[in-house]
Amino acid sequence: MSDTVEETTRGGRPEEEFDAFYARTYPWLAARAVMLSDNRQNAEDAVQEAYIEAMRRWPEVRACASPEAWVTTTMRRKLSRDGRRWWFRWKPVEMTVPAATTASVEETAEALAALRALGTLPPRQRQVVVMHSLEGMSYQAISAELGISVGSVGSNLHKARARLSLLLDVSPELGRATDRLLTRTPKDPLSVALYGAAEWLSAGFRGEGRALRGGTGDGADGIRGRR
Repeated sequence: MSDTVEETTRGGRPEEEFDAFYARTYPWLAARAVMLSDNRQNAEDAVQEAYIEAMRRWPEVRACASPEAWVTTTMRRKLSRDGRRWWFRWKPVEMTVPAATTASVEETAEALAALRALGTLPPRQRQVVVMHSLEGMSYQAISAELGISVGSVGSNLHKARARLSLLLDVSPELGRATDRLLTRTPKDPLSVALYGAAEWLSAGFRGEGRALRGGTGDGADGIRGRR
């Protein structure tokens, strides 16, 4: 542990730092969890458990190069572990999500279209496409985290991107089996669509948090109550 961490721990500042970290990162993390699982309850449970673990180990977590990446990885592993128990029962459903009240009608329509298209994918395809096309993870990193082969990552990603591209009409050359379907670039239209949906969801969770603030069991205080 560094001298800085020891000093802040003795001074009582880590609790304030964690609260600020939670407030800053929760909306985006919750949005990614929803897109990974397509089940809001499972997503929120995984996110809360990841933050509880981070709170318990905060001096270690805050010393990481990216505390947010640590919490994100913990959340994904929780979803993957729990998902094995219910994926065989998967079927597409309409999911209730917090709406971004500041978004335009067009932005809301585009986000909902992306979320609905994502919800039609089988769990493994959805997981892989979110990890690659939204989070920018490599085939090797996805393979290691999910415990599947690199070839399986590529196969699931190709199928997911092909279906999403058709549903969202973002790939005019979809009929040709090219590597473009497997390529994530800054201008990749599918990545742009998924990122827009994630931003919309994140804004919804942020607004929902503001509406709840001031009540009991809210935010980081709610996490402390579940420890």
